[in-house]
Amino acid sequence: MISYRWCEQLVDDDRAEVLELVRVAADYDHEAGFTAIPAADVEAVSRAGVVVRHLPIKARRDLSARDDAPMLVVAYLHLSIDDNGQGSVAYVVHPDCRSRGVTTTLVEELGIDVTQPGGWVGTGATALRAWAYGSHPASERLTGRFGIEAVRRLWTLSRNLTGPFAVDLAPASVPAGYAVNEASDMVAVTEIVGVAGLPTRQAAEVSDGIASGTGSVLIASDQGGQPVGFVWFDPELHEHLELRAAWVRALVLTPQSRGSGLGTALLTRALEELEAVGAQTSLIRIDPEDEGAVRMLRLLSYEQEDAHACFQVGAWKEGVES
Repeated sequence: MISYRWCEQLVDDDRAEVLELVRVAADYDHEAGFTAIPAADVEAVSRAGVVVRHLPIKARRDLSARDDAPMLVVAYLHLSIDDNGQGSVAYVVHPDCRSRGVTTTLVEELGIDVTQPGGWVGTGATALRAWAYGSHPASERLTGRFGIEAVRRLWTLSRNLTGPFAVDLAPASVPAGYAVNEASDMVAVTEIVGVAGLPTRQAAEVSDGIASGTGSVLIASDQGGQPVGFVWFDPELHEHLELRAAWVRALVLTPQSRGSGLGTALLTRALEELEAVGAQTSLIRIDPEDEGAVRMLRLLSYEQEDAHACFQVGAWKEGVES
């Protein structure tokens, strides 16, 4: 039914087909918030500290059994492996080929044994993690069938900024001893990320995302000018449940600044700016085990909208998280 071959770099027709697949899938899944693979991952190659492997999965058009039907890319798996052998997986199926057995067949053929010599199917990965964004019953059925456990959770929360269901946004003063300004460079962000205790992968995503120039960043500093927190938000509007929505991408504080009210002040400033550009609702993702963040967002009238899970196979080295 399917065919596949691991490669270090996608080229020619495979590259073009995979790029088109991830574009179509991202557009189709945008409203639901399901996992999307950025085009940069399709173009990625191995670099210092990271081994990259690509797996385009092909089948005959319309999953036909006819030998004369052309072979097309119907799914794509991206694998990045760190120096500890820990593999981060991203996977997507073309919308036209979902619920037709492609993924089940792939897992049955590849297996999930990461203990064999050479790691998982010879890639060198001795542990695997994959995020499933959105409450998709297919991912729940698949992981349940193969006994793959969820090891981390995230929630998407939303807050209406305008309209009949919006709650007025109360002003939030910056606590005494702190100042908030627009970020002028990446140095302050890097300092904060370095001491905030973020999981390794999340820290890299935040740093890389801000460095790319996406969105806006407000930095908080203490009386000595030391950066102690920031909020990263994206004023670009998109449609979400028929509303104009914008994301707060990250709110990060150093340990010593938490509990001071600084997080509320930073987030309120970001929400004011999003409302000013026409956003009707704000979205943010958080770790539900972060009780302080959950409490702060509840007080700011955020409500849970969706849940996401990180699934794991094998033993992940303690302190090195995806």
